[in-house]
Amino acid sequence: MNSEGNNNHQMYYDEYEIDLREYILLLWDNKFFIGGLVILAVIAAFLFSTFFIAPTYQTQARIQLSNYEGLYSNPDTAVQLLSSTDLMQKVMAAENIDLTAAQLNSYINNNLNISQISNTSIITITVKNNEPQLTQNIAEGLISNFEADSNKYFENKLKNDREYISTLKTDLKDLSSDLERNQNLIQESREKGKSEVASLLIQENSSLQDSRLELRREIEERESELENFYPLEVLDAPYLPENPTSPNIKLNVAIAAVLALMLAVFIIFFREFMKEE
Repeated sequence: MNSEGNNNHQMYYDEYEIDLREYILLLWDNKFFIGGLVILAVIAAFLFSTFFIAPTYQTQARIQLSNYEGLYSNPDTAVQLLSSTDLMQKVMAAENIDLTAAQLNSYINNNLNISQISNTSIITITVKNNEPQLTQNIAEGLISNFEADSNKYFENKLKNDREYISTLKTDLKDLSSDLERNQNLIQESREKGKSEVASLLIQENSSLQDSRLELRREIEERESELENFYPLEVLDAPYLPENPTSPNIKLNVAIAAVLALMLAVFIIFFREFMKEE
């Protein structure tokens, strides 16, 4: 019984070995067809990638937003502003490129990537285009326009905050005058035996002193913010790209070669199958 089973296994392996040998011989007999199809596909992929697909160039830049609280120091808002059609319209107009709103949106979606580096105020700007110089110009235009808007915004904000601090200091001076006046009234009331009036004035002074402390604290905080203010900074300026990022000719050629090889093998086996039928 065991001998019969072993014989069956041996016959199976022999048939498998014969079939595999036939497949290899079949492929070998059609080696020129396979090689020709692969070479043709490689040449076609190379020519198509070189002459029919427009090259895409890419540049990148990084900016650090201002540390002062406001619209242009918020990373999420900055990302939205940098990728807005209004800003891109200004940049394109400077390059004498006239695009419709739909074309601007399409260009932004396909060629512009604005992102925030996690947990920082650093923004990365990536621009793609078919011309290397224009790619750099667009990135520089986005940054320069955004920087100008940011500086103008903070210039006005700092001016308003300085005026507000000046108002706070005036209020502080008035509070100090009120405290001094009340202190004199307290002294007079005590001398005249008006203890109830003196008590009320003391309570009022206590409240005024609390207000004065809060004012001083707010003034110090705002002055500290003003002293530590720094504007938007360009960490990495856009560079002029030398080599295109796409098409990847080597990758396209490799894919074409593999697909052509698979197609050639399929055609050979299919043709052989049809002959046997």
